[in-house]
This record gives sequence, structure tokens and C-alpha cells, in this order.
Amino acid sequence: MSIIFKTNTCKILKNSDSKYKLNFDNGEKFKHFFSFIKKKLNISNNSLVFNAVKVESLKNILNRKDTLSYRHLKELFNNIAKQFESLEKDKFCHLFFNINDIIRVELDSQTQIGGTGNDIVFLYLNTEQFLSIENKKTKILKPFDKKNIFISPELKNINSFPIQIHMNSQLYSIAILTCYCGEWNKNEKKHQNIEQNIDFFKEYLSNIANTKLYWALLRCLEHNPQQRIYLYI
Repeated sequence: MSIIFKTNTCKILKNSDSKYKLNFDNGEKFKHFFSFIKKKLNISNNSLVFNAVKVESLKNILNRKDTLSYRHLKELFNNIAKQFESLEKDKFCHLFFNINDIIRVELDSQTQIGGTGNDIVFLYLNTEQFLSIENKKTKILKPFDKKNIFISPELKNINSFPIQIHMNSQLYSIAILTCYCGEWNKNEKKHQNIEQNIDFFKEYLSNIANTKLYWALLRCLEHNPQQRIYLYI
């Protein structure tokens, strides 16, 4: 078996042409989080083996293709948002996203989920920086890298520690991550600065205006974290 993807807390090994094995740490601590992953990969036993046509990191995809198609952006946004909804059930959140920790799995026809024909799955596979939550808030204890382009405005404005941050900071990050991978962001990537107010985003996302993804992203990009919500309708 060869390792084809690895983070500090998770790895994927390739057994054969179409069989892969998922290994992860802290499975019991983050049981809802990993249950979501297993369900998306159609893993029904303890072997953690799944069938797939291809497994590839998001970073490699962007290096090769520069952006994702609209269809894949929808899958990225919804898969990651729902994955972190499941993490909330474990009483944790995540504020420091990294494209190095995301994979895209192309499932074969026998493992399509729910019979919908959706054969692409994006998953986040690093639990190292997860933070516990209480009453919708988490505590930041020490300085972090503010150059991370996916962090929320409230994180960028922190000047002292410890401090409490609303868990909806992660919704902003998921939305920014989706924007970063979009076709409309080719020029923006050069200076990697897409943190703006909501009026900016309405213009920034104008080429997908009035789509379900457009409205869902705007709901997550509200400046006030308490007003952010994941809702894709």
C-alpha cells in the first residue's frame, strides 16, 4: 500500500487500482465528524476501505487547473459546510482552514451517494487545530498566522489573548475558501486579498448572481458572525 494523501492526523493509502484505505486519529473524539466522512465514502464497516476512481488533493487540482467548475464549487461548499456541521455535534469547530487538508474523491458508479448521481466528494482531513466550543464560542489562547487568507475579519482584528470568538467564524472561512477556488478569482489570487464587505462580494460574485451558491455564500460572508448561517436552498 502506498500513501497518496497525508496530514498530521489522517492519511489515505492506495491498495489497488480502485481500493483505498482511510486512517485517522481521534476517531472517537470526533465521531460525528468522521461518521460524515465514512457516509460520504460509503464506508460501512471497520476496515475503512472504500472504492474510488480517483483521490486527489485540492491543492494539486488548483495547481493543475487554476480553478474549479461551478458544479465542483457547489460540491466543495456544501460538502465542507455539512462536514463542519457534524463537527459541531462533537462540540468542536475549526477556524484555520488550509487547502492542503482537503481532498476530492471521484467515486465509481457503484458508490454514488443516495442514488443522486453525485460522484464527486470534497472532504477536510486534518483535525489538528480543532477548537472546543461552548455556547457557540471558542477560545483563542495564543497568536496565530494572520497571513492565512481564509480566516475571518474578527480573527484578523485580534490584538490580545486569550479571547473568545464565535464559531461562525468557520462559515466565513468556508465561503472564502469557495470564492478562492472559483473561476472569477483568477486575477484576485495574484494578491490573495479577498476579504471585503458584503457589498463587495455582491459585485465580486456577480457572474453567479441569483444562483443558490451565490445566496448561500453571501449568507456566510456577513460581517457580523452571529448573522452568518449555512443555508443552501
